[in-house]
Amino acid sequence: MCASGKFINYFLFVIILALLLSGCKHVEKVAQSKRIKHYSVGKVIKIVNDKSLKFETLSVKKASITFSNEGKVTSVRGSYKIKRDSVIQVYAQKLAIPIGKLEVNADSFRVVYFIDQQLFIGKNNYLSKLLGIEVDYGILQALLSNKLFSFRQDSKDKDFKDFVCEIEDNMYKITSIRDRKLKRFNKNEEKLERYRNRLDIGHLIKQDIYIDPDSFVVRKMIFNDLDTNNGVKLEFSKYDKVMDQWFPGLMEISLTGQKKVELSIELSKVSLDDEKNFGFSVSPKYKKQLFE
Repeated sequence: MCASGKFINYFLFVIILALLLSGCKHVEKVAQSKRIKHYSVGKVIKIVNDKSLKFETLSVKKASITFSNEGKVTSVRGSYKIKRDSVIQVYAQKLAIPIGKLEVNADSFRVVYFIDQQLFIGKNNYLSKLLGIEVDYGILQALLSNKLFSFRQDSKDKDFKDFVCEIEDNMYKITSIRDRKLKRFNKNEEKLERYRNRLDIGHLIKQDIYIDPDSFVVRKMIFNDLDTNNGVKLEFSKYDKVMDQWFPGLMEISLTGQKKVELSIELSKVSLDDEKNFGFSVSPKYKKQLFE
């Protein structure tokens, strides 16, 4: 694979998955051995959404990323900014050397690779193919701005339809498939297929989201693809407030499947509603390449 090909896979995979949430630096632990009031899944989601980030623009000026792929460790620095429901822009550098920048809007993306002076353009469904999971602008924005989301989005926007809420590890656990039901599926493929048909989906992902019962922030998200056995686990810690809103300052990501990939991300220098520059210039000298 050529250098530019390696870059596009590396840049999109690491930066988009890595820069998922913004934050500062203050540890806030979940209380142990406490009584937690039982709530419905709708109640928990409403509280989390009420406490989630409210912004028109979001800017994260510093992201320190450690990337481990099959034991090979790489470090990258970056930043990103969002104009709500409009555009996401990401910048990356290695040591003091600029590597490239990325822009994603509602239906497409652009990647500028400074070193080889190349511009890559594609539709967002290419990102889904690259990452091996359905990703659209709404999901990327939700991840980057610390909002709840579901991969199982139906036409009526009931993202958490059929989800249930349990208490596990002193946290609320919002799950798409109860563990005991999953065990029955593992023993009977016919039941799994009937369940898939009832939901009218072709790709079945088990989603478990763990919510802090005190601050109602997300502590952990686990996604398991039941068709491919690929999985993603995201853990969030070091919460602090930015303009009276909670954010994690440390996120750890584990990807399981054919390869084991781990990411550790520290983010800081966060600001809200003060970013005005969303220009994205590209030199006409850069060679253009389309991805479909």
